[in-house]
Amino acid sequence: MIIYEYPFNELVRSMLRLEYLFDRFNHFARSDDPELHHNALTTLFELGDISARGDIKSLLLKELERQKFALNQLKHAKEVDQEKLASTMAELEHASAQVNASAIKPNALIGENEWLNAIRTRLHTPGGTSPIDLPGFYAWRHSPASSRRELLQKFIYPMLPWQEACHLFLRLLRESGESKEVLAHQGSFQQAPSGKVYQLMRITLEDPSLFAEISANKYLVSIRLLKCEQDLKPTLINQDIPFKLTFCQF
Repeated sequence: MIIYEYPFNELVRSMLRLEYLFDRFNHFARSDDPELHHNALTTLFELGDISARGDIKSLLLKELERQKFALNQLKHAKEVDQEKLASTMAELEHASAQVNASAIKPNALIGENEWLNAIRTRLHTPGGTSPIDLPGFYAWRHSPASSRRELLQKFIYPMLPWQEACHLFLRLLRESGESKEVLAHQGSFQQAPSGKVYQLMRITLEDPSLFAEISANKYLVSIRLLKCEQDLKPTLINQDIPFKLTFCQF
């Protein structure tokens, strides 16, 4: 089974990218392999670029407040698990406060570090991080794994509130959707959103060798299912394929 997601606005797009990058960073940082710690550093730069955007911070805080308001309306609903609701409200309150409290840009430590900036500059040159170009970086890669991880954690620490808020926001958004079984006739599917405004669309395929090519706006959702052959050239599926479609709006 494989899931593809399509964001309907810039905030959700940025949160999906942050989630992807945080997951990559954590995977690389947990290792002892210096090659993976190299990858963790390059991922750190990408995380810093997204989390430093003031417009994204403003949009995220507004959305967290909107989610808190929506959940607050459920306080007296008998069919709602009030203990779980209170726990989720507390999570939202904490995540919002942590992001709001970060007065400096999350990537400030990265921008102020000459060693990191030298590495970042050389990334644009093919082979630019080799020992002949960055001997200091080469020496770091041969330092003990524990000290490398300590340094990585030092630079990711200011971004951790973003990780918490990102994962919470996407979790609640995904849980808000209801899946339905649909059919892609000859590999293609189209549907009008019926005037509703959604934040996220999810497509669940049983066959992991398939992938979804998606285009969507407020008038029409269009999905094509393709498959990569051995030469990696994508080809349209010429058969009916059932899949699960989920529209999410919290």
